[in-house]
Amino acid sequence: MSDPSRSEDAPQPDSAAGPADLVDAVYDRTQKLAHAQGRVSGRRSGAQPLRRRRKKQGEASAWIRGVRGLQKTGPDGRRLPRALNIHSLKSAMTTTVTQSGWDTPLARGWVMNHWDLLVGEEIAKHTRVEMIKEDVVIVSCDSTAWATNLRLMQRQILARIAEKIGHDEIKQLKLYGPTQPSWRKGRLHVKGRGPRDTYG
Repeated sequence: MSDPSRSEDAPQPDSAAGPADLVDAVYDRTQKLAHAQGRVSGRRSGAQPLRRRRKKQGEASAWIRGVRGLQKTGPDGRRLPRALNIHSLKSAMTTTVTQSGWDTPLARGWVMNHWDLLVGEEIAKHTRVEMIKEDVVIVSCDSTAWATNLRLMQRQILARIAEKIGHDEIKQLKLYGPTQPSWRKGRLHVKGRGPRDTYG
């Protein structure tokens, strides 16, 4: 007795047929053989050939792509993960400072608070930043000798400041020696010859 599964009606692979056509042909032939043997009453109501299912999936994907508000899905039908565009804290702070116009005041404050890093601890012991007016740093020194030394180092100090906070923030240093005693009394005064030997 011959095996019905080996009959001449068994599907022969067609070299020109694609993978989907071959799968559909094998599926249809298997269903017919099972129906002939009385094991299956027909194709299940929900079953569809692979080719039709792929066609319907393609149509559904095209429809979804054309509808705004629907999220794209992967090949398995699951929603694709949302691409997160998270900025670093540094870039967020930089953007906030720039947009708010705080960059110049912060740069000047940095110079005043980090003067020792700019000139070194030894020089910082004998000098002090009194104020920053526009792009000029006003520095007081313990002695005239220290003021003279800083005048010789002014170019290097300005280059160091530009390296830290930018080239357009600070353009000049004004260096002053120790303050002289003043004999002015009140708001009004007449300019005279200046301090003289009044103690002898």
